[in-house]
Amino acid sequence: MGMANFSYLNKKRNVGKGGCSYSHLFDHFQEGVCIINEFGNIAYMNRAYEKIFHVNNFLQEGKSIFVTKNDDFILTAFREKKSLKGKIQFLKASNDIEGSASPLYEENQFKGIIAIYRKDVMKEKETNILNLPTSFEEREIQLDHPFLKIIGNSISIKKALLRAQKASKILSTVLIIGESGTGKELVAKAIHENSKRNNGPFVAINCGAIPSELLESELFGHEQGAFTGALKRKIGKFERANQGTIFLDEIGDLPMEMQVKLLRVLQEKEFERIGGNETIHVDIRIIAATNKNLEEMINKEKFREDLYYRLNVIPIELPPLRERTKDIPLLIEYFIKKISQNMEVDSVKLTKEAEACLTAYEWPGNIRELQNTVERIIALADETIIDIEHIPRNISNLYKIHHVEQKSIGLINMNKKGALATLEEYEKEIIKMALNTFGSFNAAGNALGVTHKTVASKARKYKIIESEG
Repeated sequence: MGMANFSYLNKKRNVGKGGCSYSHLFDHFQEGVCIINEFGNIAYMNRAYEKIFHVNNFLQEGKSIFVTKNDDFILTAFREKKSLKGKIQFLKASNDIEGSASPLYEENQFKGIIAIYRKDVMKEKETNILNLPTSFEEREIQLDHPFLKIIGNSISIKKALLRAQKASKILSTVLIIGESGTGKELVAKAIHENSKRNNGPFVAINCGAIPSELLESELFGHEQGAFTGALKRKIGKFERANQGTIFLDEIGDLPMEMQVKLLRVLQEKEFERIGGNETIHVDIRIIAATNKNLEEMINKEKFREDLYYRLNVIPIELPPLRERTKDIPLLIEYFIKKISQNMEVDSVKLTKEAEACLTAYEWPGNIRELQNTVERIIALADETIIDIEHIPRNISNLYKIHHVEQKSIGLINMNKKGALATLEEYEKEIIKMALNTFGSFNAAGNALGVTHKTVASKARKYKIIESEG
């Protein structure tokens, strides 16, 4: 699909009191259609799109595409302002989804993106289809050596690494955002190693791990006799990082009084040691990281707004492990090899069920938790084959509940005595659940594969019309 002309759509759509409507163009398409405007807000989606991505209540007109989790394809097209064509994987879809996206223009002004999707039904017939890479997928392979050391092939981590690679080429301040254990320091080191400062020092400090009364001395140093116990001069982290990079981890834990002093260093590139009169000038690159929402902290007056904007020149957001599950087997393989070598023990091998169990877990501690779990498994293993019973119970029990037991139960639930309900009782529960879940006769009908009139009729029959909402 080539570049689309927005003025054509403008002439074809109806403009009413509620805004623009594309319904007479796309509502009866078998392909899913989604259109976002120049601000990244959803202007339209047809029913086929809702069915493909199961978003009856999740995506709504006017909602920003940046807060949705299921359509990274159109988000990439919006950012790149380029046509994309290829296949995407969606966990709730039985097949791959073919997609194409094109920018919309009106008189050479960017007006948004139109994307069209269809399920890859030919895959079921084992027909060979050329999997066309998107322009992003072609570019995302082009990573420099320091970033290739970071394990992961998922699009989300590759996008973050591409941005980090761009940041490494310049000296702007970087703010790495991500949950605990997502590899923020590893990315910061890669940025330093890939920069022109790679011959200089890389100095890391965890702002949340040092008591506030000692933090200033750690960062800026002190002179002999500056306070009780200061028996000799101490060189601080900023001074040690001269001509290199300083990594300020968990910057959200920095006390307010230290935020003021850090702001001065960012602006002036100078400071004084505690108890000293000498002004020390430094040439450093600052990379900060946080697992907190700094904007929320600004609203609560716990973080300085001026410091935030000084740090947030190039933001890099690292995805949590639960959003890059395809990378979990790769990470497990890497950790098994590394840890086995360090322990000087034979390497272990996971059964398919054990690997599925670890992949299904949400990993609140992310990669760090996964590494610790693999180390625990290896340390306690009496055999070289690791099955599900060797997995820690807090992980394996969840897997058994949500995957093994649910499969054995199927769709029909019996009571404790093993008795079946009547067909009408099942029908009543299904209609009630659909209405409570999807909020309207039309949406519930789409989900159940019946017309909205059928849903309305059944709701009246079972006296659950009030559930429609």
